[in-house]
Amino acid sequence: ANWEDFENYPWPNPENIDLSPYLLAQKEMPEGMKLLVAGSSGLFEVVSENLLGIENMSYLLFDEPDLVEAVFERVGNIMYRFYRRLSELEGIGGFFQGDDMGFKTSTILSPALLKKYVLPWHKKVCDLAHLKGKTYFLHSCGQLKPIMDDLIHWVGIDAFHSFQEEIMSVVDFKQEYGWKIGVLGGVDLDRLVRSNETELRNYVRSILENCQNIGGYALGSGNSIANYVPVNNYLIMLDEGLAFV
Repeated sequence: ANWEDFENYPWPNPENIDLSPYLLAQKEMPEGMKLLVAGSSGLFEVVSENLLGIENMSYLLFDEPDLVEAVFERVGNIMYRFYRRLSELEGIGGFFQGDDMGFKTSTILSPALLKKYVLPWHKKVCDLAHLKGKTYFLHSCGQLKPIMDDLIHWVGIDAFHSFQEEIMSVVDFKQEYGWKIGVLGGVDLDRLVRSNETELRNYVRSILENCQNIGGYALGSGNSIANYVPVNNYLIMLDEGLAFV
């Protein structure tokens, strides 16, 4: 909430993070397989949800913009240093960072503020990944059309994930951006939960027919598989993918 909080916060040291789980996974993987490291929380999420809070951050952007910038810089630097350590591991093929920056109709912060505080750190990690011969995938929920060109052309993401049909279907996204970057998932979670078998098979097949024609596409759900997704519906999605020619 203030500079005193900032100075007294127990900021983690990425040099002390235990990498043994990654080393173990690297050792046990079959030949030719690589790990995708998925950040548990993104830069914007950590700052807006865990540290400042959306309402408090909104006031601070007006009252103490230097404090907001300092928090983004501190968290971004910690995350970058963590990824820098991981980038040295041969068994890691890329980073799959999540960072929800939008909601149904808009980005949460203005595009200008996201470009000032958030996207530069995604670019730094993305550049690091590419320097080390690895990929950088981004998961972000919400309406991100106002910053999508920046994510593709400036940040340099290799693929994008998180699709809701009420925002933009994966088919529409593929047609607009699929020749520029890879497209991941897109089976709308609501459809995955509530469709009967015939509806779901036709829906998944339609996505495959429209998304596999140009560029890179990987079949999957539009968002994380929640515990209320019927297991049989999940298996139907996979079955349609395996059967698709």
